[in-house]
Amino acid sequence: MKVGLNDAEGAIFEISMIVDSGADITVLSKRIGDIMGINVEKGEEKIFRGIAGEIIAYVHKIPLFIDGKGLEVRVAFALAEVPNLLGRLDISRNFEINFRKEEDFCFSD
Repeated sequence: MKVGLNDAEGAIFEISMIVDSGADITVLSKRIGDIMGINVEKGEEKIFRGIAGEIIAYVHKIPLFIDGKGLEVRVAFALAEVPNLLGRLDISRNFEINFRKEEDFCFSD
């Protein structure tokens, strides 16, 4: 799905993200944080474990736009290059997410 983020100048740019119902938190790579003008390593350091092993990431609260709705979301910026994952934290309380067999998923307020 497409999600909007602010770049360093405040303009919105879109990235593709994987909706991961098993991910506790949204995860982006440091490269995306750099585009946003975020000093990634100033965030709260966390170690995350998953199917690919451990990654070090830094948590920041950022604005994120889904279907035109702006949210303040905690995002873990990984030092390693990782897939863009949209996790549950700060997302699931704002949207009902439905996965439908043989169809796309949908977000609704």
